Amino acid sequence: MKKIRVLHFVTGGFSGATSVAVDIITGHQAYSDIESLLVLRQKKTTTSEKLASLEKKGINYQLVINSPHFATSKQLQQIIKEWQPDILVSHGFPEHIIGRAAGKKANVPHMVQVEHNSKERYTFIKLWQTRHLSQFTDSVVAVSKGVAQVLNKQQLKAPIIAIANGIDPKRFDSEPMPISSRNKDIIMVARFAKSKDHATLIEALNLLKQKNITPTLTLVGSGKTSYQNLANNLVKKYGLSEQVTLINHSNEIPQLLERHKIFVMSSRFEGLNLSVIEAMAAGCLVIGSDAVGVNELIEHKKDGLVFSIGDAQTLANQLESVLTNPLNFETMTIEARQKVLSYYTKSRMLKDYYDVFTEIMNR
Repeated sequence: MKKIRVLHFVTGGFSGATSVAVDIITGHQAYSDIESLLVLRQKKTTTSEKLASLEKKGINYQLVINSPHFATSKQLQQIIKEWQPDILVSHGFPEHIIGRAAGKKANVPHMVQVEHNSKERYTFIKLWQTRHLSQFTDSVVAVSKGVAQVLNKQQLKAPIIAIANGIDPKRFDSEPMPISSRNKDIIMVARFAKSKDHATLIEALNLLKQKNITPTLTLVGSGKTSYQNLANNLVKKYGLSEQVTLINHSNEIPQLLERHKIFVMSSRFEGLNLSVIEAMAAGCLVIGSDAVGVNELIEHKKDGLVFSIGDAQTLANQLESVLTNPLNFETMTIEARQKVLSYYTKSRMLKDYYDVFTEIMNR
């Protein structure tokens, strides 16, 4: 049986896009008719430790220069000519432009764009490029329905489909502890960035403190120093240091989630937030902002709660309701976990991508 050779091109920053590409490649190792190559656009965060983790997973990978873009493209073209992929999958912005431009020059038979975010820095030129390249693209994959709606406005010539990212539910207890029995209160797992808006959550915590409600808050994630400093300064300003714990990195995210009652995601924009999905799988009561990539995961008052972007007062009120009467929200956590098991598993995501690849080859 001839294998389908799939080359995934993605940032080497080991962001969410990189993680999804790695998950697809790792999962497709179990498929007898798929052979994968990962090409990373090297960044400062492309460390030897992270590359070693790819080797441990048995992933075949190569690196290309970060900039200038023409040099990145030239190196990628050479890899394409040597490896001869059937399908080039370019993940994220601007990699999907750089990758498909290189693929077109190197005569790759089929190309796929994967868009991981709902808000990117599209200049007039970049938008023209992605429209132009779409006529040489077999499929455009959006990681959520919200991202698909954004892409529909770009007037692309390739068909757009939504394939939601997925998680491995086996990482979490099959019967999570009820939130009323958990000893920690609130957690947010997110890198410090403009899109995540930790400030609104800290503002909500301060509003609760003014009512003599002082829950614990755990913030897990690294990111830009400027946004970390902003969060730290707000914590100090409101005298919340005894309530707030900051963890730069953890290899025990499932265990942390399973010890907390409430998970908050106060994003301003997303692609599809995997941390929300993981929190649902861990049995947390999830409260999320009405942002693309978050709001479609939560059905308000059925399997979680939703608040308007940047609305600290509503968030504070919701936190108070859950903290004072956690038993009233147990049913929501059960509904949320069931949703994840039904729609947001890694196995479902892998099959969806496999179906796209085989459909393209059989077209």
